Amino acid sequence: MRIKHLENQRFGKKLTALYPTKQRDYKGSVIWHCRCDCGNEIEISEDALVHGNWQSCGCLKAEWQHQGDWRVSMVDGTCIAWLEKRKHRKDNTSGFRGVSITPYGKCIAGIGFKGAKYYLGRFDNMEEAVRARLEAERLVHDGFVSAYREWEEKKKQDPAWAGEHPLVFEVEQREDQSLRIRRDPIKIKENGKG
Repeated sequence: MRIKHLENQRFGKKLTALYPTKQRDYKGSVIWHCRCDCGNEIEISEDALVHGNWQSCGCLKAEWQHQGDWRVSMVDGTCIAWLEKRKHRKDNTSGFRGVSITPYGKCIAGIGFKGAKYYLGRFDNMEEAVRARLEAERLVHDGFVSAYREWEEKKKQDPAWAGEHPLVFEVEQREDQSLRIRRDPIKIKENGKG
């Protein structure tokens, strides 16, 4: 593999390539010795540098973590801020998040939560699929944010209570594809009902 001349070029937000090493990564890409603006030195593959996979030595992630409140808004593997500020994705071809069109003209709706995907059904038209998706968003996403805000308020009033009563918000899917929310042993909500 031919070595590109990357000496003194900037990559990402904070990296400067200094010199190539004799090492190669598993794909044969040259490993470059780089210096971060923070002063740390790190070795990164040419491929990773050129394709923007690295922004810094790792210090940028630490900066972002301290600047933002993302850690505060992560609850049980779910980002509250993301749920509150959902936007239309650029790669969505159906025009609506969570709804796709099959090659046969049917529409499929689904929703994701806590790393799991839930199939909401196959529909004859887009309106039915969108309606199912919106109902699931209200039940799951909006329900989770509401449950979290309610739990947070109680936690502020009584921190000891929060230690004894962890936030519980679980999604269960039935055979008929309907979703059921378990917030605690007493409160159960189902899509389409209460």
